[in-house]
Amino acid sequence: MIRQEDVKKILLEIEDTSIDFSLIFSGKKSRKVNGLYKPETHEIILHNHNFANDNELIYTAIHEYTHHKQAEAEGEVKKRPHTTKFWSMFHHLLSIAEEKGFYKIG
Repeated sequence: MIRQEDVKKILLEIEDTSIDFSLIFSGKKSRKVNGLYKPETHEIILHNHNFANDNELIYTAIHEYTHHKQAEAEGEVKKRPHTTKFWSMFHHLLSIAEEKGFYKIG
């Protein structure tokens, strides 16, 4: 299984950010969510025991990183975080991840 420091490096290779963030493996399994982004502290938390493989974990990491990138671009976090703009940015980052060999779509 991939290490948390490697996941952060991958996210930064997909697309850099001007705001530093922490990436944390919770060491837990969650029935509610696979991961979350805390905009106040710029933390991405991944419930790493939720994933059957690294590809699933990278998908969720990119999802949460998209929240970080959106907060960076807009300066705030919207009450409705999954907007059309969010999904567009997320799929763009997934495409870059696949081009660079970090993620396999499908």
